[in-house]
Amino acid sequence: MPVQPTYPGVYVQEASSGVRTIAGVSTSITAFLGAAKRGPVNKATLILSYSDYERRFGGLSKTSEMSYAVRQFFLNGGSRAVVVRLARDPLAASRSSYIDKEEINASLLVTALDQGSEGNQIEIRVNYNTSNPGSSFNLIVNQTSPDNPGDSRTETFANVSMNSSDARYVVDVVERNSQLIRAERTASLAGLSTGSTLSGELGDVATLLDDTHNRFRVAVDGQDPITIQLNLPGDVTGTSNTPNARLTKLCSAIESQANGAFTCAKAGTRILITSATSGENSRVEVLPGVGNDAAARLKLGAELGGTQTDAVAAIRPREIPDHSSVTSGNLVDAEITSAPSLPTVQHSFRISLDGSVSDVVDIGVAALTGADHSARMTELASRIQAAVRSLRPAQPAYAGFTCSAIDGTTPATDRRLVFSPGSRGSSSSIVITEVAGDALASRLKLLPSTGAVSEPAKDVMLQGGIELAITDATAYNVFVGSRANREGIYALESVDLFNILCLPGIEDGGILMEAEAYCRERRAFLIADAPLMSKTPTAMAATMAGADLPKSDHAAVYFPWIKISDPLNGGALRTTAPSGTMAGLYARMDANRGVWKAPAGTEASLTGVRGLDYTLTDRENGVLNPLAVNCLRIFPDSGAVSWGARTLKGDDRAASEWKYIPVRRTALFIEESLYQGLKWVVFEPNDEPLWAQIRLNVGSFMNNLFRQGAFQGVKKDDAYFVKCDKETTTQNDINLGIVNIWVGFAPLKPAEFVILYLQQMTGQIQV
Repeated sequence: MPVQPTYPGVYVQEASSGVRTIAGVSTSITAFLGAAKRGPVNKATLILSYSDYERRFGGLSKTSEMSYAVRQFFLNGGSRAVVVRLARDPLAASRSSYIDKEEINASLLVTALDQGSEGNQIEIRVNYNTSNPGSSFNLIVNQTSPDNPGDSRTETFANVSMNSSDARYVVDVVERNSQLIRAERTASLAGLSTGSTLSGELGDVATLLDDTHNRFRVAVDGQDPITIQLNLPGDVTGTSNTPNARLTKLCSAIESQANGAFTCAKAGTRILITSATSGENSRVEVLPGVGNDAAARLKLGAELGGTQTDAVAAIRPREIPDHSSVTSGNLVDAEITSAPSLPTVQHSFRISLDGSVSDVVDIGVAALTGADHSARMTELASRIQAAVRSLRPAQPAYAGFTCSAIDGTTPATDRRLVFSPGSRGSSSSIVITEVAGDALASRLKLLPSTGAVSEPAKDVMLQGGIELAITDATAYNVFVGSRANREGIYALESVDLFNILCLPGIEDGGILMEAEAYCRERRAFLIADAPLMSKTPTAMAATMAGADLPKSDHAAVYFPWIKISDPLNGGALRTTAPSGTMAGLYARMDANRGVWKAPAGTEASLTGVRGLDYTLTDRENGVLNPLAVNCLRIFPDSGAVSWGARTLKGDDRAASEWKYIPVRRTALFIEESLYQGLKWVVFEPNDEPLWAQIRLNVGSFMNNLFRQGAFQGVKKDDAYFVKCDKETTTQNDINLGIVNIWVGFAPLKPAEFVILYLQQMTGQIQV
């Protein structure tokens, strides 16, 4: 914008230099396509280390040539890879968790994140050992690998809820954090009851409350909390001078301040606060008072001795135990408190854990001393647990045995004993029988005839994951895929840039032709593997005479296959495709010397290569090299090295100007860099000022490469040129919106043959 002078003086305006620095793009981002243990199918995933690959795709697999290629890539100097897992007709494993023991009403559908059979190794556990066991649950996910038992992953999602509006909604928590599964709530929300909170067992409330403990808050259905202010002693003064009457009066006083949001009633010796509404969001949460807190005294709140039961607690997936269990029938007051006294008369039964010899469990003859039914149930469970653990303390099933009491919210409702061995897995079992002359097992309803329910250890593995083997007949469709659906090779459409493409172990000529064509389109380079069956120089020469390999300057092939140490087979040698190793070598050479340096020579050592599938002689190497086969050799002083740098168009008979790999890759590097760096030109005025800027910026880029030694010549005029003017861009081009830029460079070509001329000096005498 020109300066508009308004007053006499000096005006300063900055003028653009027209410099728009063109940065060179990466040259060694390598795309790998092939089968993997797990991971997304037909999705390009950026991998920055082999550890990344292990976490996302499962590491080495005996059936995945790509897994070994990626490992070799990073071992030889690679730093950035794009991995596309391919699979034939994959299906994800899944399994439903249920609300009821009959496994009729599905509550939560768990599906493996990745398609394929690997999902069948995912194990699901559910328990209620949370900060709010009345409403939330824990979801534990574990995956092991049959190929590698040490490759296991565990994910724990604690304190999750079935409420879609909860911050810990299980579906959302899993979506954000899991690399193994996805979850879907399948339970119906019809007929949900109301949420409630139940205090712990209370004594005389008149002794619990005073003027400094007379306030708490109640949040109903997620709304702002209501402050409950108790007026003492009036709010605990009953019609009769008894603890029950005082508790009833207190409940009435609390409800009177609810404004219809909740009800409050006495439940035995507890306080039960219930939401006035039903549905998914129905819940009651008791919060401490702001000063003079009474919540702790009244044991209101999940962390203060009470329980909170949200409406959605009813649709939680039932607990999936990792051991067998026996749950007694419902124990009404008569089984615990009525004559004959318990356990004075009836005090023993028999138990067998994990198939062991049946032992007598004697809980002693001392009477239960608990103040009420709930306390006596807890005391009884504790006695049984201690007695069983003492029987065989050296066996995990006995040492970890648990007996717990389930106590309902009202008398005679859902009061049961639950027995569980300390063992896990399919061998976990528990059998309870009667002691002759002692009916304790019947009294406690621990036998099937009395309503006891035995639960075997659960099979909680996901199931149904399928991944068919990729055969020769199906490989083309899997690897080539569909451009419209971004499948196979075309999954790379979502990647902005890749420079090298590897299809480890692929020998199908049709696939390689399609891969080469896509590389040409994307300015990338294909590293092909020689057919494994071409084990000799003669066989490899015959392969080069056929149509299995593309005769392209955008591709190269290496012979023979390499031998590496296989961690999955105790370190034994495995014959594997060399493409991943060579891609890593390309990356190392690019970083150390530049893309214009041939990836060959004594510097081009192959890390991790313990041997070759065929050991070439110089003569055999001399047969294959003119045919554009890059040979891998082992020399005493250098180890395994790459000993060739020709493209598949580098056959001497082809007389191609793109004979050598570094020449082609340097050109691709320049093309991609200028393609990315000249986008600012679009829609600019197409005239001399623009052309001058183009010459300046492209020339600066090329000069920088020249200074790095990328071109021949001792001065820049010998090394490169940039032309963009009225000669390259005519008026007709301008009318059509075209600007033409000519860039030339003098490439460095490798010294492929070193010829020594020796002359013998004979009979020459200095005079």
